[in-house]
Amino acid sequence: MKLSIFFETPIAVQIHMICAVSCLFLGLYMLLSKKGTKHHKQVGWVWVLLMLATATSATFIHQLRMIWIFSPIHIFVPVTFIGLFSGIRHARAGRIAAHRASMRSMYWGALCIPFAFALLPDRVLAYMFGTRDLEWFPMALVAAIVLGVGAYYRWEPFWKKSIQRLLSAN
Repeated sequence: MKLSIFFETPIAVQIHMICAVSCLFLGLYMLLSKKGTKHHKQVGWVWVLLMLATATSATFIHQLRMIWIFSPIHIFVPVTFIGLFSGIRHARAGRIAAHRASMRSMYWGALCIPFAFALLPDRVLAYMFGTRDLEWFPMALVAAIVLGVGAYYRWEPFWKKSIQRLLSAN
């Protein structure tokens, strides 16, 4: 890993990367830890604030200018704002299943999928991890795995019910 590349990037990229990586680890902890406790709520608010900082800092990153100063990956910024608002609204209204679904969607859709894109060649993370010279196939494989796991967690209740129906039919 070449950390020197990190320190050569603009401050917006540094803030974005620190917040995003923090969100990845903290979000994984949240997905695996006990839900509904005071600790869950406190750590959840930290995660929400880090997600807001991640999305906000992304608006200042303009290396891939495809649509004016933005690139297609910037679509995750409003998706993140809407998803966080939705998840908080569901939790406050006591709709815990909807809150869980929103937050899982945020974790996979607003963190893991963009992270997979960030590993593609000629991106900062590809230079840092030394994967810049790899062909697209390994990176596509990483993206497919992330998308597959994300799809499973996003639609986990559907998959569980489908498997139960199949087992009870026999």
